[in-house]
Amino acid sequence: MNEIPNILEPNEKVIYDGKPEFTPYIVSTLFASLVAGAMVAVFAGIYLKSVLLGFGAGIVILVFGIVLANMSYSRTHYAITNKRAIIQSGIIGRDFKSVDYDRMQNVSVDVGILGVIFKVGTVKIFTGEIETVSSGKTSSIQSKYDRFNYVSSPYEVLKKLQTELSKRKEQLA
Repeated sequence: MNEIPNILEPNEKVIYDGKPEFTPYIVSTLFASLVAGAMVAVFAGIYLKSVLLGFGAGIVILVFGIVLANMSYSRTHYAITNKRAIIQSGIIGRDFKSVDYDRMQNVSVDVGILGVIFKVGTVKIFTGEIETVSSGKTSSIQSKYDRFNYVSSPYEVLKKLQTELSKRKEQLA
């Protein structure tokens, strides 16, 4: 359910309202759940010395991932207004991420393999935030993006966002 209209300011106008495309959103989660389920199945099978228990644990992880993905999908919405970009998400409650135009430093589109197959893309918003990513004994710093994932016509969404961003910069100048 789209609850973005409930948080808009009185003079705020919606320029774009959308959500991820269902199929690539679920396929990406299905793949991740399948990998996690397979890993749990292998480890449970080795440590519990039971292939059947390992297989059962893997199936439970797979099903749990699909259920969570469906719940997450139904609550994910995106909006571009004349003042900001808004991302609504959350599985149990509603989470809102609002990015004002004066915080945006760069916007871009990323089209991966699923994007090519399903004709979707991810609009990425960079605000200058960075995050530390740890993997094993090493850690690295990388850019942190706010994302409109798996949107149809991502270049049109990018153009709308850039247009509003340019208007905002012209108003400030």
